Amino acid sequence: MNPLSPSAIVRSQARKTLKGNYVAAVASFFILLLPIYLIEGLSSVLDTILRQFTNDAAILGGLIVVVITPISILLFVLLSPLFNGFVRVFYEAAYTRRMRMSNLFYYFAKDRYQRTIHLNLAIAIRVILPALLIYLPVFIYYIFCFTYLENFVGTVLYKDFAFLLAVMSTILLILYTLKYFLVFTLYCSDDTVSPHQIISTSKSIMANQKASATKLIFSFTPWMLLCLLILPALYVVPYMTQSLCIGAKWMTMKGK
Repeated sequence: MNPLSPSAIVRSQARKTLKGNYVAAVASFFILLLPIYLIEGLSSVLDTILRQFTNDAAILGGLIVVVITPISILLFVLLSPLFNGFVRVFYEAAYTRRMRMSNLFYYFAKDRYQRTIHLNLAIAIRVILPALLIYLPVFIYYIFCFTYLENFVGTVLYKDFAFLLAVMSTILLILYTLKYFLVFTLYCSDDTVSPHQIISTSKSIMANQKASATKLIFSFTPWMLLCLLILPALYVVPYMTQSLCIGAKWMTMKGK
């Protein structure tokens, strides 16, 4: 019998960890989506208010986008420590096999909140521009098709090529961000270290471990495809998050 690959061992450990913690894992996932719930609620309220003044769909859509976009960005920034707390829930379980939902709000403490926002913004600044450049072919494809190939839009070939472009761009973005793979788990290990030092340490450790991280991430490809059905995400997201946190634990130990 062939020995298990490192990614298979990590996934096995993740399944064992989730056995007694699945309810807490799913509940944490729903709480993580709080900014999306708030934005959806605000959009509905704003739509109701604006309909008192106009029923023009184009005007309504434009006004909602103009108002909701800055509010959405602000909400995601202010509530981003929820994501750090979500990682902490799973990263602690990687060591103790116990999940504490109180960890979701760990980084909202007065002495941690500002530092956490600083870290998240530091990562966002480093990722947003490269992401826009990587997805540029997708945007160009959509604009070109809608401008010059209206009859082609909506065909099976159009959708297949759009999907292929999106997948290729996503793979490139994942490969680019591998150097930041350990940032959030390193922050869980020590939240007193400066964002610059955490990012530097992640890049240093990941310099020789990108292949391991790549194999682990892409071993979830079939599971991620299942998420297109939405409901399986309730299992796949906790399973994948727990696996990545366990993988990050071993990579950090090896790197140090």
